[in-house]
Amino acid sequence: MNRVSFCDGSQRPLPRVLLILGLVGYITWFNWMYTNYLNPTFDYFGFTYDAPPTIYLAIAWILSLLPGLWMPLNIARPSQVAYWILYVTVIIPSMFVPLYVRLETPAELCELMIIIFCGFTITGLSYVFPLFGFRAPRISHHTFWWCFALISLGSIAWILAVFRNNLSVVSFLDIYDLRSGADDLMQSSLVGYAVMWLSSAIAPFLMGWGLYHKRLTLFLTGALGQVLVYSCVGTKASITSIVFMAAIFVLLRVGRSPFGLKLIWGLLGLGITLSIFGGVNSVNPGLLKSLLLFLVFMRTLSINGLATAQYYDFFLRNPVTYFSHVKVINAFVSYPYSQPIGVEVGAFYSGDPSLDATAHFWASDGIAGMGLLGILLVSVLCCFVFWGLDSLAQHHPPHLAALVLSFEAFNLANINLFTTLLSGGLGLLALCLYFAPRGLPTVNVEGNGTRALARVPRPAPNAV
Repeated sequence: MNRVSFCDGSQRPLPRVLLILGLVGYITWFNWMYTNYLNPTFDYFGFTYDAPPTIYLAIAWILSLLPGLWMPLNIARPSQVAYWILYVTVIIPSMFVPLYVRLETPAELCELMIIIFCGFTITGLSYVFPLFGFRAPRISHHTFWWCFALISLGSIAWILAVFRNNLSVVSFLDIYDLRSGADDLMQSSLVGYAVMWLSSAIAPFLMGWGLYHKRLTLFLTGALGQVLVYSCVGTKASITSIVFMAAIFVLLRVGRSPFGLKLIWGLLGLGITLSIFGGVNSVNPGLLKSLLLFLVFMRTLSINGLATAQYYDFFLRNPVTYFSHVKVINAFVSYPYSQPIGVEVGAFYSGDPSLDATAHFWASDGIAGMGLLGILLVSVLCCFVFWGLDSLAQHHPPHLAALVLSFEAFNLANINLFTTLLSGGLGLLALCLYFAPRGLPTVNVEGNGTRALARVPRPAPNAV
């Protein structure tokens, strides 16, 4: 696979028309959800509402819908799942939430929206370029899985050695006490790297590999790894990743409709269903429903729009970092703040000095690094990262690699690109895909008294 069309999928017009219709429905629902749920429920958190002028709202609609003309309907490269996730969790919210929050004038926000739209377009240009012809490594299944097991067990042993007295599976309401204790333990060691590798690379690789090849043991092993991470540091994402990856698997496998159609119409159906049965307009919807609405509506589908607004406002008022927030670069450029970027922004808008307002890479790298110009620069970098990931994973079926990378794509929508790529596990995950042999290992079979070796059949590339 050398090159894919920027607007791939079917040449038939109907799927593209259905995608646009689905996007119109989803964006309509998103705006309804903001005014009927986010603003009444989380006004104190920053989701305020100031009705924007009609002309700027129309621009937001146009910029939100335009990518629907080229978004890949089918998954031909694994990073296209990440591209879709960025579209629905970052781009669409960043067109509307800043307008409603109105920390700047509508004209300034319009400039921000156009630059983010251009950045997203630049990122998608990675699919125009042919993949680099990496030669598939000649490594046996036995060697690969032994090396993978050693890295996994080493990470788990390191985590258990540090957190052995701080393991607790608590409810989402009690995770902040757990996180406080975990922060104290991690400050005195480098165990945070092991935690990130396990939660963002090792466990997702096992879950994705197990789902694709229908190996329940591998999937459950990865899921237990995420439970271990949750019991140590209380990250909701480690637990929700199990459901998230299973949902991506269903979207890739079930039905004959293109992935993009299933994703957008599925999100629209989920949003409408939760709005009706989740008690959006209810005075007291109950703890479980409230938690579900929070995780889906606010934390997954909307928070990045608020982050875009706050980071843009903060760095209009305060010095940009010129990427000194990135290790190595800070050896040459002085970092202008005493705390990490997320803590500086979070404390500024919440008043809580410990709140870490992590954000997508267009905000935490681009806006923080060089303002609007930084958005374009990190978009070029992300374009090459996607191209590199697809090149390293090209000897695997696209759907397998996409499934394995899907949770890292979600991380990319919530933390900066440099952290995701280096300490966040994306680089490790890319290497695992590169060195992992195709298919499944050989197993012993016996027939008519004769012992032999047979290769477990690998699903066809379109089986998922």
